[in-house]
Amino acid sequence: MTGAQLWLIRSVLVQVLFSILLGWVMLIPRQPWGSRLKPLLSKDFTAAHTDWLMLAFMQAVALGALRFVPNAHASLVAGCLIVGGWLNPLPYALRAFGINAFSLSGSPVQKASALLGAGSAIAITVGWGTLVFDALRG
Repeated sequence: MTGAQLWLIRSVLVQVLFSILLGWVMLIPRQPWGSRLKPLLSKDFTAAHTDWLMLAFMQAVALGALRFVPNAHASLVAGCLIVGGWLNPLPYALRAFGINAFSLSGSPVQKASALLGAGSAIAITVGWGTLVFDALRG
């Protein structure tokens, strides 16, 4: 296993555990004593929770593909997918707390959040694009 593959498997394992633990945290607002955490019940936060899981599985698929794609740019692919996989759900989570991270307007915090989301989407696209290109070039 290469260093890039090792980083991907670590990211997958930690991200799945993170999402599982986040699911437990999302139960707190449903308790009488946890009402101050109501934003964790929003559809946006649920979307972020699901997105973290899906992006972990995406990294796992890439990990498997890297074993069979000759001359893959494994470090670039792994780096992009790890960064994108962790940061891409943040706009949903931020929107649950009143920051519209899908729009490059408004306050500096909102603009920075939107740029973070855009950057993560670019990272995922570059990672997958590189992997697909390497696989087709074979």
